[in-house]
Amino acid sequence: MAKFKFRLQPLLNIKIQLEDSAKNELGKAVQRLEEEKEKARFLVENREKYISEFQEKTSSYVRIDELKGYTLYISKLAQNIELQNKNIKEASDNVDRYREDLIKIVKERKILEKLKEKKYKEYLSELGKDEQKRMDEIVSYKYTENEI
Repeated sequence: MAKFKFRLQPLLNIKIQLEDSAKNELGKAVQRLEEEKEKARFLVENREKYISEFQEKTSSYVRIDELKGYTLYISKLAQNIELQNKNIKEASDNVDRYREDLIKIVKERKILEKLKEKKYKEYLSELGKDEQKRMDEIVSYKYTENEI
């Protein structure tokens, strides 16, 4: 009997490549999300630092233009934090989208692998039947040979 050949092997190979690619894309998206979160942490820490400096300055004598500069900078940091939170949300949505794509590809690959296993079991069963048939023929040939 011929060697086992799975007709859909090229498709399975493509699914495996797509899965690897999707894993890489997901990894990049997760890395970008972490970078965005780190930027947000830096902005929040910076804002808190300037707020505490502002509070220290207001307890003593300070020029108005200096206080105005602090308030403008702190409000600008707050805007940047809002913008960064939007970036985080976008990066998080990106991660979710890549994760869903990866899950879909993995499911398709697993379906193909199960089909391949099923076909291989059928192949082994047919191989066993052929082997049994040959054994029966040999036994019947020897029996007929002995009878003659």
